[in-house]
Amino acid sequence: MKKFIGLVMATLVSTSALAQTTIAIQNPYSPSHSATPALLKIVETANQSQPDYRFVVEYKPGGNQTIALKNLDQDPQNRLAIIAPAFVENTRNGSVQTRNYVPVHALGDACWAVISNLGADLNALRGQREVIVGGVGFGNAAHLTGLAVGEKLGFRVKYIVFKSNNEALINMAGGNGVNFVIDKVDRDNFEALRQRNPALNIVAASCPSRLPDFPQVKTLKEQGYNTPYIFNITVAHTDMPQATRDRLGRILTDATIRVGEAEIYRLSGMRPPVFDRVTAEQFYRQSTELVGTLLTRYQEHIPKQ
Repeated sequence: MKKFIGLVMATLVSTSALAQTTIAIQNPYSPSHSATPALLKIVETANQSQPDYRFVVEYKPGGNQTIALKNLDQDPQNRLAIIAPAFVENTRNGSVQTRNYVPVHALGDACWAVISNLGADLNALRGQREVIVGGVGFGNAAHLTGLAVGEKLGFRVKYIVFKSNNEALINMAGGNGVNFVIDKVDRDNFEALRQRNPALNIVAASCPSRLPDFPQVKTLKEQGYNTPYIFNITVAHTDMPQATRDRLGRILTDATIRVGEAEIYRLSGMRPPVFDRVTAEQFYRQSTELVGTLLTRYQEHIPKQ
């Protein structure tokens, strides 16, 4: 009898596992990207909080962040994808279609550091003939920030695409050409980088407020720059039923709240808009509109894809 009950229980567990739907989140970054730890924690929490869906992260860097969306297009019923500021440029040049995607969850804005090896502050870049900016996609926040700073301080921007912002930072720390990066750093790991390359300096905070570890460093806005932050938004394809999209969005948002504002910031320096009572839809609209405005302003400096 005990063996029979055990067999029944095993069958029920197996049936439950088979009934669970896997949702693969297409991530346009490599695993080394600074937002990855917070994303993985949210996914882990989402999987533990409900029995119906199993979220997994699949890394699809490249194509100026279009590969992740192309993979979503191939299986819209079982996939989501992450977009960042380069999404706006990709929709403008026709690489992807805005009408195909709707936001379901927002990891939010990065509160990261603007790091340079050309001086102690942004004004030290004045008079440079050319500054090499490293980032993950043409027309993204790092690119637009570099262009805005270059316009004000009088230098030309050469933009180089990496699989992650961290890879661009490691390039700069190694003295391999990059001069300007936006990435997550805390006091300890930045000091470790400076031991490797004393020329590195945090010259601004790309964040609505100053960075807790570097309160002496002014934000870009405080220094007169209206630039976008590096946002991360999870989208679904419009071919996915709205009820499913809404359910997945609620699960991921609830998981974000469970993980907590402080932990997400500790892991990845991100600030989800849910903690400011801003929905993913509102955040998507506000973020993409600002990027669109700056892309129009700097369109001649954005390579055609």
